[in-house]
Amino acid sequence: MAHHLEQLQLNVEVLVAREEIRDVLYRYCRAVDRGDIELLKSCYHPDGRDDHGFFSGRGWDFADYVIPILAQLELSIHSLSNPLIELEGERAWVETHWSVIHRLKRSGKLTDIWDQGRYLDEFERRNGAWKILKRVVVMDAERWSDTVSFLDMIPDDDPHKVHTGRRGDGDPVHRRHELGALIRSDFRLPDLWSVYRRLLAAPRWLLRLMVRVVLAKQVHT
Repeated sequence: MAHHLEQLQLNVEVLVAREEIRDVLYRYCRAVDRGDIELLKSCYHPDGRDDHGFFSGRGWDFADYVIPILAQLELSIHSLSNPLIELEGERAWVETHWSVIHRLKRSGKLTDIWDQGRYLDEFERRNGAWKILKRVVVMDAERWSDTVSFLDMIPDDDPHKVHTGRRGDGDPVHRRHELGALIRSDFRLPDLWSVYRRLLAAPRWLLRLMVRVVLAKQVHT
């Protein structure tokens, strides 16, 4: 009986450790996409190292370096999958697949840079907290695609415009404890896809022109 209890306790500790490590990985994504330097630093130990290819150094220095760079983009979206966690005492080796979209505005055009790869991490638990000690980024695929943003064509003061993500305190996630204030009065678009069909039927040059006009207005406001 005692052996079974010990094994059960060990299994629970392993599950808790895995979940805490995954939580760090997810916090990292929120930090870089929402522009939160302090949250990003909380994912690394003070002496943690990160080799991203375009940067190699302390994780805390990476936070100070990369957040202003990401702020120059229209948006970034980091998604994770397939975290494989190998635990060994107070250390863990983790391989996680990542998929990232960086939206870049250039000459009135929007280009999505879609990269995919893996984070190879060494985690260490100190004072009960798992954080990144070493990170190496591996690139597996990259593609570029010119695109348009239909959302940019909808005025921000339209009462039915979907809540959109942004960096900083203005993002809806910072009001997650008061979601009732974000839910608007009853509304339904009669035929959602007909709107997209009409937009997609327009010549691509016209869509680009419309987006360019909208972006230009945003620059001057």
